[in-house]
Amino acid sequence: MDTRWIKLAVILPCLMTATAAFAGTGYEVTAKDAQGEVVTYQVKFGGGRMFDQYTAFDPDSKAFVYLTWNRREKKPEPASVIFDHNTGEMIPLYKFPEAKHPLPVIPSMEAMKVCPITSDKAFKARERIIYD
Repeated sequence: MDTRWIKLAVILPCLMTATAAFAGTGYEVTAKDAQGEVVTYQVKFGGGRMFDQYTAFDPDSKAFVYLTWNRREKKPEPASVIFDHNTGEMIPLYKFPEAKHPLPVIPSMEAMKVCPITSDKAFKARERIIYD
C-alpha cells in the first residue's frame, strides 16, 4: 500500500483543525496619503474562542473601533440600518463603545478595498498576529 495516502489522511485533519483553531487576525496596514507620506497602523478582525468582535472605522476619530462580546451571550443587535443605493442591500449599523454614531461593520481585511485613513486603494496589509 502507498504510504503517501496514509500520511495525507493523518496530516489533512490536523491542518484543517489548525486553521480553524484561531478566530482573529491582526494586520499591519501600510498606505500612502495624498502627499505621498507612508502611514502604517494596526487593525484586528475576528474574535477568539471565548469572544467575538466586530471592526469598524470611525471617521470622527479617524480610528478603528471594536465591538466585542462573549460568545456565550447574545450577538449585538444593530442600532439601525441604512439602504445602499449601489447594491440595494440594507446595511446594519452598530453602536461601537468608542464611536459617537453607529457604524457599519468591516467584515474582513479582504473586504476593505480602500484605506479609510488615507483613501489609498493600493494599500498593503500583512498578517502580524493571530489570536484566539
